[in-house]
This record gives sequence, C-alpha cells and structure tokens, in this order.
Amino acid sequence: MIKNVLITGGAGGCGRYVAAELRDKYRVTLFDRQTPAHVLDPWETDLPFVLGDLTSLADCMRAITLAQADAIVHLGAIPWNTERQPGQKGAQILPEDETMRVNVMGTYYLMDAARRLGVQKVVMASTFYVLGLGNRISEKPFAVDYLPIDEEHPNRPEDTYSLSKVMGEEILAAFSRAYDIQTVALRLMGVDYPHRRRSWARGGDVPQAQPGHVRGTFQYVDALDVAQACRLSLEAEGLEPFEAFYLASDTTTVEDTRVVVERLYPDLKEMAASLQGHEGMISIEKARRKLGYRPRCSWRVQPEPEKGGA
Repeated sequence: MIKNVLITGGAGGCGRYVAAELRDKYRVTLFDRQTPAHVLDPWETDLPFVLGDLTSLADCMRAITLAQADAIVHLGAIPWNTERQPGQKGAQILPEDETMRVNVMGTYYLMDAARRLGVQKVVMASTFYVLGLGNRISEKPFAVDYLPIDEEHPNRPEDTYSLSKVMGEEILAAFSRAYDIQTVALRLMGVDYPHRRRSWARGGDVPQAQPGHVRGTFQYVDALDVAQACRLSLEAEGLEPFEAFYLASDTTTVEDTRVVVERLYPDLKEMAASLQGHEGMISIEKARRKLGYRPRCSWRVQPEPEKGGA
C-alpha cells in the first residue's frame, strides 16, 4: 500500500499541481535542485522539501530515505534539447550534453536508488515527442503510420530531448523486469499551466501550415490533468509491469481534427477520415480505459483559476 510519495522536479510547473492533487491522500515530499521560491514562477508550500540533484545517486537515496517513499512521481528533467540551444532564443546556456546527462542518467540513478530502497511504483513524465515529433534535425517529415496514433506506433526520435525520454522509458521498463517495480510513463502533450496560460491552449486559432517536415497534432494537456493522471497511476491496479500512456486534455482547434489534417497534411487525408469531431491525432483511449483518466480541463470550458499552491 502506498503511503509516502516523493516528487522529483517538485518545485517545477507540474510539481505544484501534482503535489496539490496528492497531498490529501499521501504524505508528499518534494525533491528538486532549486526551491519553489526560486523557480521561474515562484510559489509557496509547507510540504517537506529535499534539495538535491537527480544525477547524484547519493542525493536520490537521501531524498527517498527522508521521504520514506513507497512511490515516486518523476517529473524532474531538462525539457528541451540542449545540443540545439545556440539557435533557441532565451534558452539557458547549458552544456550540449546536459539533456542526455540529466534525463537519462538522472532517471537511471533515481531508479537505482528506488530498487535499493524498496520503492514499489514509479510514475514518470515522458512526452509525445518520443514519436519523433520533436526537432526534425534531418528535416524529413515525421512518418505517420496510422491515425489515430496510439502507444503501439513506432518511435523515431532524432533530437536529444525526444531520445532521452525514449531511453528513460526503457530504463523504467528494464527496472520493472529486473526488480518488479511497477513503472508508468505518461507521455504528455504540450503542458499548459493554470498559473501561466499559453496562447495555443486558449483555442480558436486556425492552424497554419508549417515547414514541410514539421507536423503538429494540435493537442495539449493541462497541468491539472497531469496531476489527475499521476494520482490515477499511483492508484491503478492490474497494470503491466511497465505501461506507457499518451495524455491530452483537448485539441486547440475550433475546426474538426479531420478538416485540419486534410488541409495541412493532405498526404494523411485517408488516415484522418475516421477521426470524429475534436478527437486527437494521438489517442488517449488507453489512459481512459486502463487508468480511468477523464480530462477535466479544456479551453472550451475554462475552470476557475487555480493557485496551484501545495
């Protein structure tokens, strides 16, 4: 039975909402390399906090021990590909290998600490970019085998962020096989935060054509729904040792998805013919079926503003 949960990346944008979702049911401890008061969007919390680094096995073991963690929600990561940062305006200057170092080795050290200390379940924030929808370095279009895309669709990553998340999922799966730790990867689609709404999550815009090698899916997930899915993943029984789930709240378009796909991606017209209404190009049916996930947030029906404090 899970009683104590450690949240890595606990000071970050999703961390504040996941903590708020879990704290009434579990004893929650936050783990991050900066405090909630020192992140881009500062916030306050009375939850226990451990300052440390994912890429240190000692720090991971210390955090799990202090939290007495039965389960971990692993949100900590570098959320972009640092090898491409010279062309990214406003990106923090980091070593070119930082994405791979933190996202891959950080996940490895965390899982190694988890197996040493008897953690039962780990839920990780992954991304729909595992498909290869990140930076198309080759400038070849992302290959769509069928629509809607589901968890069985092949992954074809090119940039290090996408690749690091594929490798993170493989690490989880390996530790599940070897040490009988239940692991879940939630493949998030463009996270929107109640404390900082993004324009594409307000809906209503008519999507415009992008360079030929860029394919968007016009889907996003609200941080409140991420929090819901993390809780459901902790509660779920009867899952396979490792499971991956795509996660979205809604599409960003007023038009039906089929209409948008036919206009912007004519080569996918036949594949899109079965899409109904605002059904996404990427399906969340597996999360609905196995986790009981039901999106609660949409730009079409805006919820009351959330402070997200924990």
